[in-house]
Amino acid sequence: MLKSNKKGEIVRYIFIFSLILNQSCNTDSVSYPSFQGSQLDLSFQKSDQILLLFPVGNYNTDTLAALLSTYDQAYELATELSGREPDPSHLDGDRLPLALVPSTCGSGCGRLGRKGIEITEEKFRRIYDQFVKEDKYDHLFFYELGRNFWFYEPCDFKLQEMDDIRTGFAVFFRDILVSELKMKVAPINGKPYLEYMQEKNERWNKMKKEWSQSNDPDEFENLRGKYFPNGPLFWSTLWWERYQMYGKESIQKTLQDLQQDAPRSESEWLEFFTENSRKKAAR
Repeated sequence: MLKSNKKGEIVRYIFIFSLILNQSCNTDSVSYPSFQGSQLDLSFQKSDQILLLFPVGNYNTDTLAALLSTYDQAYELATELSGREPDPSHLDGDRLPLALVPSTCGSGCGRLGRKGIEITEEKFRRIYDQFVKEDKYDHLFFYELGRNFWFYEPCDFKLQEMDDIRTGFAVFFRDILVSELKMKVAPINGKPYLEYMQEKNERWNKMKKEWSQSNDPDEFENLRGKYFPNGPLFWSTLWWERYQMYGKESIQKTLQDLQQDAPRSESEWLEFFTENSRKKAAR
């Protein structure tokens, strides 16, 4: 009888061990090909619009769900503004993959015109902790989303030629999403977000004032270099002025029209934005 009990105990332990092993083998994970070419085995959590891919770590699933809920709203608003979605990812035909990786092209990296964003594990830990402790959103996801929703350049353009313009668009897209969703945003480069936006607007207003008073045809480029040595900030400000003057509906119409007939050079983009700016600045 004693031997029989021992055998029963052994069988029970083997069953429990087998069950634990099987649960471990069946843990939800996916093999993710990173932008840099490595294969990463990542866990995942889905929301309506986002497929979050992350290494095992100390993340609360409810907190991740709350963060992804806002990301969902941003994605849906981006789709509303653009009238279309980025090209799908091979990982998930419906959702945008957001992968936390050891390294990528900066703190974050977004595909152009296609679903797919990477954020470094180190950066996302700060994003997550800031959300938990201060209930504030880091700007990075919303900026990279702007790159996913960039549909406005011919395929024969050189990437470097359009870099400032497309980056400026991503900066603006972040800003309009923040504005429309009324998010509390963490500081950018150590500067409070509202202060950062105010400083950009003040620089643009000063530039317009000087431009309206000049008769020098080269003065625009001189002033541009003086007030906006960072090219993307200049382009983002042109978009922002249009949004401030005409509202979300105007941006929505503009973005959808541009997909049919976008400017084909930097000079055409400048003309698109500034054809009436000098007259308005002189009033």
